[in-house]
Amino acid sequence: MAALHRPALPLPRRLGVPRLSGSLRGRTVILGASMLVIGIALLQVNQFSRLASTGYQINELNRERAARQAENHDLEAQVASLSSLARVDWEARTRLHMEPAQQRLYISINHPLPQRQALPTRFLPQPKPAPEAPAPAAHGDTIWERLLKLLPF
Repeated sequence: MAALHRPALPLPRRLGVPRLSGSLRGRTVILGASMLVIGIALLQVNQFSRLASTGYQINELNRERAARQAENHDLEAQVASLSSLARVDWEARTRLHMEPAQQRLYISINHPLPQRQALPTRFLPQPKPAPEAPAPAAHGDTIWERLLKLLPF
């Protein structure tokens, strides 16, 4: 009876590629599928993080643009206030010690204007050439012959 309870000897190994058992083959398929799912998930996480960082960069650039526009508006307001006539008059009187003219002097010129243009010819408007009139059609030409004569080739 002792011989009946002994474990069986293992099967001899074959030379060459070992065959996978059913449970080992299933584990390999599950492992490959899980690796594929993990790889896809990592790619999606990477893509989402790049999208988020690009969004932050866009927001930062929009904030910078708004700050520059506000600075431009401030500079425009400063230029407008510095170039107002009242301010220029005040600066001329206080800082430069200028006064308005007491007398106005008018000069009359009794010399006639020159007859020709004072501008160089390159600045004068150029006369447009007159458009060429098409050759008169012969009395016996058909409309198709007239159209063919109008073509440039």
